[in-house]
Amino acid sequence: MSELRITPLNRTDSQRLARVLADPYRAPMTSWYHPSVLVRSAVLVTLANLFGRHSDRRLIEALASQPQTIFDYSHEPCDFWIDYVADLGDGWNSTYAVAYSLAQPVLELRTPEGTVERTHAGRVLVFGGDEVYPYPSREAYELRTEKPYAAAFAGRRCPDLFAIPGNHDWYDSLIAFSRTFCRPERGFAGCRTQQTRSYFALRLPHNWWLLGIDLQLGADLDEPQVKYFQNVAAEMDEDARIVLCVPEPEWILEPVYPEIPTYESVALRFLEQEILRRPVEVFLTGDLHCYKRHEDDAGVQRIVCGGGGAFLHPTHYPLSEELPNGLRERATYPDRRTSRRLAWRNLAFLWLNPSFFWLAGTMYALSAWFASANLTKENTTDVRTALHASIAAAVRDPFDGLWLLAFVAAFVFFTDTHKRWYRLLGGITHAVAHLGAAFAIGWLSLLATTRGMDLEFGTVSQLLTAGLMIFVAGGLAGSFVMGLYLLISLQVFGRHFEQAFSSLRIQDFKQWLRLRIDAQGGLTIYAIGIERVPRRWKTVEGGSAVVPDDPRATPPHLIEVVRLGPRADSGDECRRTE
Repeated sequence: MSELRITPLNRTDSQRLARVLADPYRAPMTSWYHPSVLVRSAVLVTLANLFGRHSDRRLIEALASQPQTIFDYSHEPCDFWIDYVADLGDGWNSTYAVAYSLAQPVLELRTPEGTVERTHAGRVLVFGGDEVYPYPSREAYELRTEKPYAAAFAGRRCPDLFAIPGNHDWYDSLIAFSRTFCRPERGFAGCRTQQTRSYFALRLPHNWWLLGIDLQLGADLDEPQVKYFQNVAAEMDEDARIVLCVPEPEWILEPVYPEIPTYESVALRFLEQEILRRPVEVFLTGDLHCYKRHEDDAGVQRIVCGGGGAFLHPTHYPLSEELPNGLRERATYPDRRTSRRLAWRNLAFLWLNPSFFWLAGTMYALSAWFASANLTKENTTDVRTALHASIAAAVRDPFDGLWLLAFVAAFVFFTDTHKRWYRLLGGITHAVAHLGAAFAIGWLSLLATTRGMDLEFGTVSQLLTAGLMIFVAGGLAGSFVMGLYLLISLQVFGRHFEQAFSSLRIQDFKQWLRLRIDAQGGLTIYAIGIERVPRRWKTVEGGSAVVPDDPRATPPHLIEVVRLGPRADSGDECRRTE
């Protein structure tokens, strides 16, 4: 087993880490349907798509930093171990559960067949993208990512750390990511960092190479990155074997959204065929927060493992059993049956997302207010007359009409599809469901206040009482309609697989990969899962270590083991250590 090293920290960084660890606050899972998160996420995604591709920080980074070389681990002792984690930096429980497990010097894992595999902590730790949620900042990286890993590695030997960015890391044009991972003098969580750019190349024992690339929000390879990997390829011989870390699984996503233009598959083909000029044997990625492995006829492995801490994604959608280029699905975690069952939790949308109540209640109350602004007592004699008057008001009154258009447009924009007609139909249907519920609640509130409570129509007391009723009932109904829409969209149409599971905030079913290069040059990939992460923790050893304190939590287990044998001419060139 290779030796891990303790990298000494400078005084400033030691003080910063001590401050981070001393903070007792432990972040919960991101509440994606909190009004502030929804608004800020929409703004960041819009700005990133509008301007992110035209402000490529990778170019500035390449000009400002020292030239980056190949990081050579080829003479390390055998066996050589690497840990790969993607989509981390969310809630404390899930992020720390993974960090704590991979920080253990030895991890004995039970296979589905009942045997035990003995694995060792990685000499190198690779973060495969989306290192923080919901959006990047120095404080978010420290609180949600660095703090759990600093606690996990406290008093232990740290691996060398490398990272590539995902789309969430790019939402601030890579500023916080570069500060966190591309400043070797700073380090991360007490571990040594060496890269000065958002991509890297590791030369490993037995002619294995691990490359990490940055595709900047699904764009292209920038020129400095192309030149860097051209230099890397020049150092490879014809028998080099490559593991490539990419930001997202384009082999799954592009068939789902075929009409959305993307450069990622083109960039990967260009890298493999024109720059490296040799095939990649293993692709590793995250972005989807579940485990999926595909294999083609040539034995090339494409592995999605994005369970480092973020909410769980479904495995039953998007459909991926058979993909283009002969890719066939070999394993998933959790299994599809479990995934489909978990989706039904959307019927408890309000319970899982209580802050959405305020947004839904406000939207319903405003809709009823605009609709009733031009109503008279004569318009409220029956429901049909009131509905006709409300529709007429939306046509005649500019403010009422603009609100209605904005309301519908928001749901059209929210609809998850690449087809314009589907987006319009799905978005309008969703909006009409909410508007219908808002009208029904408004009508019932009118009856309750004017007939049940005998308040005079149009008086301040009647309007305020009805408005309060609409707000409360709208918060309840709007949350239920949203959950039902997400459930139907996923289970029937296979859409909104991200939104329908981000609403559930599932912190369980975490996964990461442990790679081993053995003395003969074979590569073994251990896919490791944690079905239920601890909810409670306790400090031991004088408060310096945090360990699980939850009897319902489950230990790490093996999802599967993938073995790539050594080349026929591979010799035992590794140095052995006891």
